[in-house]
Amino acid sequence: MSSDKNDPLSRRLKTISGDLKLYVEKRVELLMLNVGEHISRMIAESVQKVAGIIMLTSGAVFLLVALALFLGDLLDNESLGYILVSLPLIVAGFMFYYLKPKSMLDGIQNHFEKEIIKAISENKEHKNERLMLKTKETDEPTK
Repeated sequence: MSSDKNDPLSRRLKTISGDLKLYVEKRVELLMLNVGEHISRMIAESVQKVAGIIMLTSGAVFLLVALALFLGDLLDNESLGYILVSLPLIVAGFMFYYLKPKSMLDGIQNHFEKEIIKAISENKEHKNERLMLKTKETDEPTK
């Protein structure tokens, strides 16, 4: 009998197991790259939105202070100007706090779910495109 090391079947099984291991490693790397890409895009969009919100908020604060000073001059009472400006903000704050916090939470969850579904579908489309390219390459006869 011949030894197992020279057996073509055992050599073939070793190469298949090595190829399978390499394939799994590459798939894990690809998954990590895709996840990293989506997370970095979400972080970049979040940073841009937060910067915009900060600028809008600081502009609104300066506008409200200017309005309070203007109303204080008109009414000859600076404190009354600040009170008049702060009342609509306090009323709006209470409305946001007590009326519908669940609808805002649902909106944020829906937005997050849509982003995740979009990322997954883009990943599947990318995989399908690569599969189509790979099948085209294997279908073409070699010259």
